[in-house]
Amino acid sequence: MKKDKRSYILAKPSGITLEQHSSDVMSEMSDICQIFIGTCEKYKKLTGKDLAMRLSVSAKWHDNGKVCKKWQEACRKDFHNYQLWKQKHPDNSFKEYSYEKRNEAGCHLRNVGLRHEFYSLDKAVTTNMPISILAAIAAHHGKLGLGFEDKWMSNPSFKQFWNVFRKTSNDISEKENLTLVCDKLLEFDTIRGLLRFADHRASAKEDGEFVPQLSFFDYHFPFDDKRGIQKLVEDNWDNEILLVRAPTGAGKTDASLLWASRQIAAHKADRLVIAMPTRFTANALSVNVASTLSDTGLYHSSAWYSKYSKVQNGEMDMTEALAQQKMAKLLATPITVCTIDHLLMSLTFTQENHHLICSNLANSCIVIDEADFYDDFTLANILFLLKVLHKWNAPVMIMSASLPESALQLYRKAGFNIESILEDKDSDIYKKCFNIKKQIEYDNIQDINYLLEYCVDRGNAIIYLNTVDKAIKVYKEVKDLVLKSGKDIPVILYHSRFTEKDKQRKENMLLDNLGRKSWNNGTAKGIAILTQIGEISINISSELMITEVCPIDRLMQRAGRLCRFDNSVGEMYILIPYKDNTLYPAPYGSYSQSDKSWIPCKALLATMDILKRGIYSAQDLVNILNKVYAEETNFSIKAQTNVKALEQMFINNWLINPVEKWNDDDTHSNTWKSRDIGPQGTAFVINPKCMHFYNYSEYAEFVLSYSISLPVYLLDKGRKEHRIDSNCKITIGSNEPIFINVIREGFYTFDVGVDLTNNEEDNFL
Repeated sequence: MKKDKRSYILAKPSGITLEQHSSDVMSEMSDICQIFIGTCEKYKKLTGKDLAMRLSVSAKWHDNGKVCKKWQEACRKDFHNYQLWKQKHPDNSFKEYSYEKRNEAGCHLRNVGLRHEFYSLDKAVTTNMPISILAAIAAHHGKLGLGFEDKWMSNPSFKQFWNVFRKTSNDISEKENLTLVCDKLLEFDTIRGLLRFADHRASAKEDGEFVPQLSFFDYHFPFDDKRGIQKLVEDNWDNEILLVRAPTGAGKTDASLLWASRQIAAHKADRLVIAMPTRFTANALSVNVASTLSDTGLYHSSAWYSKYSKVQNGEMDMTEALAQQKMAKLLATPITVCTIDHLLMSLTFTQENHHLICSNLANSCIVIDEADFYDDFTLANILFLLKVLHKWNAPVMIMSASLPESALQLYRKAGFNIESILEDKDSDIYKKCFNIKKQIEYDNIQDINYLLEYCVDRGNAIIYLNTVDKAIKVYKEVKDLVLKSGKDIPVILYHSRFTEKDKQRKENMLLDNLGRKSWNNGTAKGIAILTQIGEISINISSELMITEVCPIDRLMQRAGRLCRFDNSVGEMYILIPYKDNTLYPAPYGSYSQSDKSWIPCKALLATMDILKRGIYSAQDLVNILNKVYAEETNFSIKAQTNVKALEQMFINNWLINPVEKWNDDDTHSNTWKSRDIGPQGTAFVINPKCMHFYNYSEYAEFVLSYSISLPVYLLDKGRKEHRIDSNCKITIGSNEPIFINVIREGFYTFDVGVDLTNNEEDNFL
């Protein structure tokens, strides 16, 4: 006779029994341990304990509090409601029931207000369970935080656990010993993060949802022969850190994959994390890596768009896309490409997920690509990250085309023993690759009109401008020149003030017209007008480049787009911008509020002083780089104060999450931020079709498709000039109405992006 499920101890209102759910979680734990071999070995070395055993115990006990009579009574009532609905919808799942009957589904459990994980602790107390497992049980629904202290204090039994957790946390934090904190974090967070991870995976499978398969890092070198830098990296893979300098196009990406494969084969790591300076560079690299490797994750503030666009096009199911995005966020894919901000934010522990992210980070090998792309503010944050990674014995590789010798002194401060920067001296670094034909001082666009005409005559060129507004001005002028010439030459403007959808279209256009394939088949033509986001994110080339002057490390990246796919010598013209007979260095410097002018940074002035007309090789640029950045990086007071706040959050929040809680994509807290940028706001390129959004998910889809992040001062400027409307009122769910910024018709186009410039301005800022 078939037994009624009601006679069993339930784990969920869907009817899943506690016995079944515990078994499912234990099964997930077993799979995790088989994949994360390096994690298990590192845990054994650190604690002397068997991670698989501890995970099994945590899985067995994590939901035992659900046997509580009141909890079971409430759960059975919810299960009964679901069964009644199921009779009318026999082919539908509990998830569909929850969506249709969101107020009814699970209502009795919500009303009873019992935290089952608290009761689980109460049942486990007699087992002499280590506190690391108790903490994992307490946290597996994100309630081990100061924001839930009142719930812990409401019951004498729970209060005693809370006091133990607080004391454990304080005993470690008060010592302010980074090594001790890092060790305790790994001991606790490996169990804490993986229990939550396994629990979510098991629950998703029980609900019939798509769950990405856990897989090993699997990389096979795609070429017959290894290049110089690839051989060097492979020969030195066992160093605790590698600093690698190689010109653009030298094969650094595959060198990093070779290095990672050796680390993972030796069980020094389980996964590879590649941190990029911007989301644009992360996008580009993820595409390149994914072409030779499966299971590559991409995560940053706008990474979801690449998944969401596939959903919209019918290429991927929404559930599958969301699941894959979550895996990347948690650094659980064999390779994750992300921004450095995502890693830095995880050190704050302002989200429960940060504990698993940190655990996965500690058990990964980490590549910090284009390491020179940061100012001292962000670099100070990165140095703290490196100190933590060193304590965790995580292999690190730092690489860039423009890494100065002085970087050795900086990265040694993180505790690493570094003898030298790896560089392939037998490569093409001595080959002459471009010719600086002329340096031109200019105050307005008419001063350089003849150069723009030359670009049109040549039919292919890359033009770098240092600000978006200048890029827009030059774009409009070049478009007019092309129109007057009667030639069929694509002119493509690419900067940060486009929607995610339009950025992708722009990138595709650039690659189609000036990418490797077009040069190989002889169809390359077009004029690309770029700002800084085009320095390291787009794999394009031209025979001619016009660029505004910039620090040598930035110029090296730009020069890497000259004759990128052949051995010819490209032409470069350098523009030196002036305003009112004064050097206009924005953004390479600081803005003086008192003088209402820009003060150039030392690196820009030094570059201008050294750089002359003539033919240059990659080695020539490295020599200039070492002169410009001869001195060790000295962090500003602002940078030091900021990174100290990060360190304090890391030390104080290692076990108990703070009250403050931030969104997934935030890169700041109340006291700390990853980058020193001004306040940002959001503007939309269209009015929403409906002023009411059913929920935040629906609103998020609108944000994803039609929003642009802009500095607050630009939003203010747009409103004053009636180019941005701030009176558009929307509602989300049952919340109070909010006002959003909408760019008025005509001031956003696919060609130009957001255009907040004034046509009458002679000096384009």
